Amino acid sequence: MRAVRRVAALVLACACVAAVVAYQSDRPAAAKPNPVVFVPSPGFYRSFSPSVRASLADAYWLMTIQYYGEHVNSDHRLDSLPAMVRLVTSLSPHFTEAYFFGSFAMIDVGRPDVAYALLNDGFAANPRDWRFPFYLGFFAYTYATNSQRYAVAARWYAKAARLPGRPDYVPRLAAELATRGASPQTAIDLWTQVWVTGDKYARQKAVAALGKLLPADKVAREKAVAALEPSVPHALFSQFVADLFQGY
Repeated sequence: MRAVRRVAALVLACACVAAVVAYQSDRPAAAKPNPVVFVPSPGFYRSFSPSVRASLADAYWLMTIQYYGEHVNSDHRLDSLPAMVRLVTSLSPHFTEAYFFGSFAMIDVGRPDVAYALLNDGFAANPRDWRFPFYLGFFAYTYATNSQRYAVAARWYAKAARLPGRPDYVPRLAAELATRGASPQTAIDLWTQVWVTGDKYARQKAVAALGKLLPADKVAREKAVAALEPSVPHALFSQFVADLFQGY
């Protein structure tokens, strides 16, 4: 029975590939593309083996690229693209480029809300990939219109800053946005981490920012800096204090 199921699944995968090829080669060149196409439910393939699901994801990915190319330069409608991306990523959850492609494609057609939702799905499936919270922060900062956009973007960048592989500038972005977002304590905590993990340039930026965020009164500043001691390695704390009390 298992052998029969495996053969049937492989036949279905081959049929999907054949359908994509046929769709690309047989459709009349002058035919007007349809922005709404049938996309199967991901649940239909849930019982298939991982290798078969990966093959199906590749087949549907080719169809997704074809669909995007047809519409981005014609009617500029990508009605079915979110469902296509969700099908591909349901079959292959760690296919990260599909999430990124889909989200930026939806930006192309003025749907940052859908782009944001796709990235959220991607981050749920790939929680160790710093690019997801980074782009979520970028979209929140660039496309949100409410007064909380700086704070929301800062939270996403802060998550990206804690993940392996992120560039050095990500913690600084998080701290700068927290400062703009009127979140003083969050900004202080983030700038402290910039100082701890950064190079000479990053430390200069952190000291300048903390100088404005911390109390100007010496006694009050001493109390505020003492509260940050658990966030700074013991071997660095004396230098941290010296940097923040220059001129006192």
